[in-house]
Amino acid sequence: MFSARVFSLMFSIGYAAAVYFKQPLFRYYPLAQRWSLHDLVDSSLGPAMSWYGWICMAAIPAIVLSALIPRSWAARIPAAVYWIVPFIAFACGAYNERQWFQ
Repeated sequence: MFSARVFSLMFSIGYAAAVYFKQPLFRYYPLAQRWSLHDLVDSSLGPAMSWYGWICMAAIPAIVLSALIPRSWAARIPAAVYWIVPFIAFACGAYNERQWFQ
């Protein structure tokens, strides 16, 4: 009973929230080839990559909700929502990262 519609909506919302609140599930340090559940302070490890953790942080609730919510409920969601929610998530992400474009 997996609903791709619910997954896509919840994933976009979850990813935007994870990035905005800077809460990855884990971090990867490519120079040290090391995974960590928290930010490591050692500067010799190099910069941390949070993208993998943000993907997992968004995917977990999206998978759970898309499996729990019946398809009949998902079918009631208007088609416009599938365009509006990702666009809003993108706009929030662009606003959050605006310092890189100045």
